[in-house]
Amino acid sequence: MMMVNIVWLKRDLRLTDHRPLVEACRNGGPVLLLYVLEPSVWQAGDLSRRHLDFVRESIEAMQEKLRERGTPLYAISGEMIETVLPALYDTYGAFTLYAHEEHGTPDTYKRDEAVRRWIKERGLSFYEYAPFGVRRGTSGREQFAAQWKQAMERPLYDAPDHLPPPETVPPGFSKNVQHVLQLETVPGESIRYGQEGGEGPAADSLLSFLEERHVHYEHHIGRPLAAGLSCSRLSPYLAFGSISLPAVVQKTNEALDQMPDPADRRPLEAFRSRLVWHCHFIQRLETEPEIAHTSIQPAFDQLERETADEPYERWLHGETGIPMIDACMKQLWKTGWLPFRMRAMLVSFVTHTLFYDWRRPAEDLARLFLDYEPGIHFSQVQMQAGTTGFNTIRIYNPVKQGRDQDPDGHFVKRLLPALNNVPVSYIHEPWKDPHFFHRNYPGPVVDIQQANRRARKLLWDVKEAHAASRETKDAMAKHASLRKAPPENKKPSSEQLQLFDPEKME
Repeated sequence: MMMVNIVWLKRDLRLTDHRPLVEACRNGGPVLLLYVLEPSVWQAGDLSRRHLDFVRESIEAMQEKLRERGTPLYAISGEMIETVLPALYDTYGAFTLYAHEEHGTPDTYKRDEAVRRWIKERGLSFYEYAPFGVRRGTSGREQFAAQWKQAMERPLYDAPDHLPPPETVPPGFSKNVQHVLQLETVPGESIRYGQEGGEGPAADSLLSFLEERHVHYEHHIGRPLAAGLSCSRLSPYLAFGSISLPAVVQKTNEALDQMPDPADRRPLEAFRSRLVWHCHFIQRLETEPEIAHTSIQPAFDQLERETADEPYERWLHGETGIPMIDACMKQLWKTGWLPFRMRAMLVSFVTHTLFYDWRRPAEDLARLFLDYEPGIHFSQVQMQAGTTGFNTIRIYNPVKQGRDQDPDGHFVKRLLPALNNVPVSYIHEPWKDPHFFHRNYPGPVVDIQQANRRARKLLWDVKEAHAASRETKDAMAKHASLRKAPPENKKPSSEQLQLFDPEKME
């Protein structure tokens, strides 16, 4: 019997530009496509039902294409080491495993190490491939730009025309993926208005963005209503691998080649620059997985943080009495998406204005962001919370953000019906409205100005006291950008991304 080639699907739910799949077919012999629902991963606290629904939709879209090729896709619920690998070994004896590297949390990092050990101990082969411009186990910062460029310019892989399935599969491996994905209880609820998973919606989003929606990209990037149309909206598709980053970069370059006018090119050039930062932030977590749980500059952990549940729960559920915060949280619960500046504002408010430790909102926001990408998420939360030690501490005033990004209050009124009749002059500070006490809306949970002044002093005192510390210098050497400082009066791209670009390239 020919050796079976196992393609282990993780955050790479597509057929096009999928190197493990192509290499498995080239090796000859049967090919088994497998998605593993690992309870330890889905119960770790950072994933939720909305992510599982997106995964299900993505896999179902793959299954439709695979049916045309006469190949099923299997799923199983179980741990890789305890259940899945032994079942494969019992059924096939020797097999070859193929997968993309997963640049995830410390838990998935340790899981991958355990899988490699298990395979090596039995004399089997495991081929892992980089999905984009991140290098496993090392920052490679000096070579990062060249490595990224090389990864993005490689030829894309066509989806295989024929994938010969194995004659038999281990017990518990099922073609009924929807049933398998329902076996594990995952926190959270399904959302009605989130983006749909799959290669088709991903390709449609990219095409519509490159052809028309990008025109106002730079101007609408921070506005909570307009950004929904003018941003690429590719973030969940990149996070779960419905489309590959090299494909996005190459399609963007092709579109730019058709634009001789510099003014026409500017929005897509701004978008393309954020694609580089996508990998830069993921490389941070790959280099130091513990930053998902540990402050990059531990001196900030000495600060006495708020611990009361009530203010935090009001923030989490959009009941702070501060319209821009509440509207953003309501939209996040409803759709799983916000533009980058609004995400920055939410993190700033909970970690600075309310003064909670960054770890608590990091986990809750991970469950809410449909486009949750661990490497980008934890790096950005720490940057915005000011705990890196080498980034500037930025504290947002949500009233000012409301006036700047939603001057007419359309976004606020759409998400907060209780404020529908509030005059525009009061919409971002409704407590100043003479009729406020007749409205069904809470008063502000905190005095913003006073709380921000306190946070600014406490955080900057720590930052300045430890600016020359070994921890800060080590963190800068390991994680900070190597780009030269930009000319005066020009915002560096690091500042743009520090405002919490989820897409990380929106």
